[in-house]
Amino acid sequence: MARFSVMNVNKLLTYLCSIAFISTVPLLAEQSPQNIHVGESYISLGSFRSKAKAKNMSTSLNIAGYEVFVRSAMLNGLSHHRVLVGPIPEDKTFQQEFKQWLASRGYKDTWVVRGVKETPLSSRPSVEQVREPVIIKKKQIKEPTGTKSQIPFNTDDKYHPARLRSSTQSEQKNLTVYSNEANLAKEAPEIHFSGYGKSFAVIQDEINNPLFSNDTIYQSQNSLRLMLEAFGERAVWQLHYEVSPVMISRRFAFDISSFNIVGDSYRLSDIDSTLSSTENKTQIYQNLDRLNLQLQLEQGDLTIGRQAISFGSARIVNPTDVFLPFDVQTFNTEYRTGVDAVRFQRPLGELGELDVGVVLGDGADSDKSAAFLQLRGNINGKDLHFALIEYAEQTLTGVGLETSLGDFGFWLEAANVTGDEDFVRASLGLDYAFTEFTFGQVEYHYNGAGSDDPDDYISIANSHPYQRGGVFLFGEQYLIPTLSVQLSPLWVVNAVAILNLSDDSSFISLSAAHNVAENFYMDYGIYLFSGDDLDISPLGAPMLGSEYGSNPDMFYTSLRYYF
Repeated sequence: MARFSVMNVNKLLTYLCSIAFISTVPLLAEQSPQNIHVGESYISLGSFRSKAKAKNMSTSLNIAGYEVFVRSAMLNGLSHHRVLVGPIPEDKTFQQEFKQWLASRGYKDTWVVRGVKETPLSSRPSVEQVREPVIIKKKQIKEPTGTKSQIPFNTDDKYHPARLRSSTQSEQKNLTVYSNEANLAKEAPEIHFSGYGKSFAVIQDEINNPLFSNDTIYQSQNSLRLMLEAFGERAVWQLHYEVSPVMISRRFAFDISSFNIVGDSYRLSDIDSTLSSTENKTQIYQNLDRLNLQLQLEQGDLTIGRQAISFGSARIVNPTDVFLPFDVQTFNTEYRTGVDAVRFQRPLGELGELDVGVVLGDGADSDKSAAFLQLRGNINGKDLHFALIEYAEQTLTGVGLETSLGDFGFWLEAANVTGDEDFVRASLGLDYAFTEFTFGQVEYHYNGAGSDDPDDYISIANSHPYQRGGVFLFGEQYLIPTLSVQLSPLWVVNAVAILNLSDDSSFISLSAAHNVAENFYMDYGIYLFSGDDLDISPLGAPMLGSEYGSNPDMFYTSLRYYF
């Protein structure tokens, strides 16, 4: 098979050297920290040695009515940076329910801290002597809703800052920890085993158009994920394996839109994706989703192997994200699909990061592989993002901005792609906390790889942007409003609408999540589609009348258990 050519390597090195030079310019300024009140309680989601990583985690959360920010503290003579949510009421029952709700979002090991008198931090040591407990990142969420396992607008290792109301005073407060946080300083290797079991029961409405005719279809989508992670003093390794039996009452010729079947995209080599015969109505899929080693070096973190890589500043559709984003109809999107890569991440100042790597496709073929560089920083409270990606004979240059406009959060992300096919994609949006428990956002997305004519949808599905570039929407212009309401610490409801302005079709998702017991959750939801249905041309070829009109409505309920 073909390998990366010398020309491709020289081109990549030129890009990397140019951007690395730009990254040395001292433009990254630390944002003024939020005020923390002495004597009030907060929930700590994690503790980091790197403030940049703590910032990245904090900006991935939207919790209406609460601030999410980073505070620094000394632990055994070393500086740590905690991600805090609050302040929260002193009521112990509320605190426990709030922690359970956070656990349902993927943040299981949280604890309560209390603001105390300020203690200045000493200088940071040159050699890190303890591990960062969230180098292996947990599920990252962008909405305070608990429906992310049903709506694919989140993945792990994906940073999506959301600006809630925040103060801008510059005090730094130390915190007293009411937990076993001192264990972070242990140098002995630790091995963690965890996972989840999920089961989705799905009823799919009948299909009746000139090309297909099916009665109501019943599905059972099940997944068991096993996660083994080992933490050493300067190294972390990770192994995730998932097996998914999927039972369908009636077989049909096309893939299930709500289930993600992992192919060979951006994987050097892989195990078979299925353990069963393709003729069976019950299919058993498997996915070796993580297999990597991370070395914590003096200069930064080097990760080798199968891992999650994502890009972008937008909340819902990321124009710069090319590495296997989920389709909007997929149910289980808690963990982003892993790709095979060699990746180096280096902090730049307190809030910036240089992230560079090579992603290897099947056989390391240059047409199936990619190289990337991204920079993140903060200037005067504005989060900035720059991305450069070389993939499938295409070059993507992208930028992102996230900031606050009064009480609104604002984001903008744009990508320009050149090569065999030239196009532009962009997303911009606003979010707002209407009340303490009601949060809304709206995003506009322009997709230059798509078309305003539904007759083109089938043909463009086989083009580079859709096969290798992470594009999954077929129209040109979209409006995507969302609304979430926290009914109680144990109940959250969510509504999302994807409106294709090019062909007047729509996809609406309504869902609710309930924390039944510790580590046990139930979800309920419905997918509603509207638009012109599929038809047949005078020459007998299928024609899509719209993007969503031919999709059958679906109702689902699910059970989730974490261990």
